Amino acid sequence: MKTSLRRIYTEDHIELVGLLYEPETPTSKVLVHVHGMAGNFYENKFLDYLAQTLTDNGIAFFVFNNRDCEFVKDLYKVESDKRTTVQIGSAYERFEDSVLDISAAIDFAEKQGFSEIHLGGHSLGSPKIAFYFAETQDIRIKSILFISPPDMLGLVRMEKEQFQKDITEARELADEGQGKQLVTHPIWGEYRISADTYISLFADDSKDAIFNFLDPAGSFDTLGKITVPTFAVMGHKDDALVIPLEETFEKLSKALSSSPKVETRMLGDANHGYIGNEQDLAGAVKEWLSNLGIIPKKVS
Repeated sequence: MKTSLRRIYTEDHIELVGLLYEPETPTSKVLVHVHGMAGNFYENKFLDYLAQTLTDNGIAFFVFNNRDCEFVKDLYKVESDKRTTVQIGSAYERFEDSVLDISAAIDFAEKQGFSEIHLGGHSLGSPKIAFYFAETQDIRIKSILFISPPDMLGLVRMEKEQFQKDITEARELADEGQGKQLVTHPIWGEYRISADTYISLFADDSKDAIFNFLDPAGSFDTLGKITVPTFAVMGHKDDALVIPLEETFEKLSKALSSSPKVETRMLGDANHGYIGNEQDLAGAVKEWLSNLGIIPKKVS
């Protein structure tokens, strides 16, 4: 396996950094991975297992930091010879801007000579890749992989009183021109995000309202626009679950009405980060790609 550090540039000139894992033998196949909220391309150990399994089977793997990287992140903005910094990270991102990041990653993969591009996302990366495909209908994408797809709105709105306090505070701050001010209450006791980001992620009209598992009246319109084979994997101990896993996958499979092939995999008692189940996850992804014919099945 060959590994190289790469820099990519978005349409709005943000520099993003990632790793490209390649098999020793040249390949036209690559899986591009989008990390979750406040994540990065090196924190989750399961990425190591995915990189090894994919490259062992003739598929490259590209992981990169998007602008949602870590809680607060100073990123470079590069325009001509001018190099400045802009502060983003999960505290200040706009969900809609994920299209710019993913587009840059796909463009990079294409420029490297990869003609068979698969797109995967973990946690918040899942709604981002769903939104990207629905918005762009990018014909370069051959399949979609959801790893622990969360109902972001459902997770926040399970705490009804706190959600009402937070969304009210966020709207008041935004109306006062203080959208960069952090909302007082940390999301799930962990994430401090700005008023603008809170509205982008959790308002009624949020583009992030994609996996509406909790809300019986929630729309799955975005998922219905996915027209490539789609795979989803999740464990029973995933703290992103808002309803039982069986019901989650039943709703998801039904929502993916335009996908020509849908597979779901219940990965036992795996948690959200697949700690202790890293190889199980890599094996499940390998099996999915084998079922698509991307990885040749070995004849026993």
